[in-house]
Amino acid sequence: MTELVDKLFDQDWNYVNRQKIIKRLQETHYDIIVIGAGITGAGVAREASMRELKVAVVDKQDFASGTSSRSSKLAHGGIRYLGLGEMDIVRESTTERNWMRIHIPHLVRPIPFLFVALEGGKYKKRDILGACRIYDYLGDDKSDFKNYKKHKWYSPEEIFGMEPEFIKEGNIGGAVYYDNNVDDARLTIETLKEAIIRGADVVNYCKITGYIKDKEKIVGVKCTDLENRSDFEIKGTLVVNATGVWTDDLLENYPEDIPKPLIRPTKGVHIQFRREHIKNNMATIIRSISDDRAFFVLPRNKKFTIIGTTDTDYKDDLANPICNKEDADYLINSVKHYFPNAELDYDNILSTYAGIRPLVMQKGKSESEISRKHIIFFSNDGLLTITGGKLTAFRSMAEDIFKEIEVKEIFPNIRRQENFSKQKYIISLDKQEWFKILRNSGIQLEKDIADHIYQQYGKGALKILEIIRDSESLKEKIFKDNDFVKAEIIYCLRYEMTQHLIDLFCRRTEMSLWISHKNAIKAATIVADIMATEYNWNEDKKKQEINAYIEYVKKTVSFI
Repeated sequence: MTELVDKLFDQDWNYVNRQKIIKRLQETHYDIIVIGAGITGAGVAREASMRELKVAVVDKQDFASGTSSRSSKLAHGGIRYLGLGEMDIVRESTTERNWMRIHIPHLVRPIPFLFVALEGGKYKKRDILGACRIYDYLGDDKSDFKNYKKHKWYSPEEIFGMEPEFIKEGNIGGAVYYDNNVDDARLTIETLKEAIIRGADVVNYCKITGYIKDKEKIVGVKCTDLENRSDFEIKGTLVVNATGVWTDDLLENYPEDIPKPLIRPTKGVHIQFRREHIKNNMATIIRSISDDRAFFVLPRNKKFTIIGTTDTDYKDDLANPICNKEDADYLINSVKHYFPNAELDYDNILSTYAGIRPLVMQKGKSESEISRKHIIFFSNDGLLTITGGKLTAFRSMAEDIFKEIEVKEIFPNIRRQENFSKQKYIISLDKQEWFKILRNSGIQLEKDIADHIYQQYGKGALKILEIIRDSESLKEKIFKDNDFVKAEIIYCLRYEMTQHLIDLFCRRTEMSLWISHKNAIKAATIVADIMATEYNWNEDKKKQEINAYIEYVKKTVSFI
């Protein structure tokens, strides 16, 4: 374990060493080549490397740049799927949620969810209590990792005390149950690191342009490095297509029982506000006043709230979905109904983001009715595809893919007992241990900053302390209203493959969410100056990176 911890910070996996990694990709024969570095591909890479297989991972964009950085930021069972009869999905997701909460405790954190019964509403008290009982049961049953807390019913008066700004008219009480907050992009990065410290080679901004075949069977991939426009090849025994919404782009041979196209993309939009503008205390399930669809009002740390998500069929650019006025109004109008005193005018919006769900085609069902089950299959050319599913179930999905690999007997001696990969992440850090180390370090940090770097980075926070010890000025905030500090930027640049300014704002940190779009230029300039120093950027390169990020921000709030 100590050896693996040391490998977390050996400074090999960063932009400075990127060409060395690409050279290894060209010279090594891999057991498994994973296409796609979202949470699904990251989970497959982790599972494979834990089975002592040699793994390569490539993605045409940044890590987690698609759906895996644009979710509701939850590790949850999906209580709404009970209403669709998806008991197996809820069991899978609640038990995986519990494992993550215990084994990645800094990053996966429990939060209370309020589920209120309203007069004339779709769900009565008996419906809510029944759903919560089943939800708790499925999370505990046949699992070594139990629920954080059981649900409890509260009277209307108790609800008003806990959530005083929530609508009082027709409120007949509600239940509180527990799910978990998570930074989805950081979970993806840390899952990739779990594979890297076991020998995987992982690179971003490399596009697959074709397959290498021998006797009609895929034995490798052809790549273009989008950073320098050079072409290269990677050879391997098995290629896995884990590209989410781009699944169909990578499929050349569809089995007879697989629909073509396979993926039905749907857009989900989220809007971010300061907590003081919504005035919520806990997470809340609400139903749209326009179409009765359920979505969330989600607290994020002490200061912020996420509202989302929508669910609409999507036909446009898969790489660049945005929130439009219709999306924003859909969410805001309903939240104003349930939180009558909320200050949700456009001027108070901090940021927005939109993601595309890779739903598997099911005829005759609406967007919100489609199952979140994952699907795994081999094509005739040997390509192994995994798609669909939920972020929370990424480990279980990866385990399922190896059941298929074992049936084919592609690799000898990789069989493991079920759930063997439910192990503690190497980066995980207990909160009490963190505060003990911080006290003994002699470094003084504001409590909110100390909480922030612990929650986001786990053992990485210890390396951030070392960076601050070398230069006290690096504990300064990027922007006064947020808890992001300069030292964590240095950490992301030195210990994570971070090419671009937008990678830092949108994937390595959550700065794009919580630093207001009004302050984007100021924050981008500060961070770009740090990157310019680390990477020896000239002024033109720095301006190019700032402009690219600001253009992204403008698109996300174009309706304002």
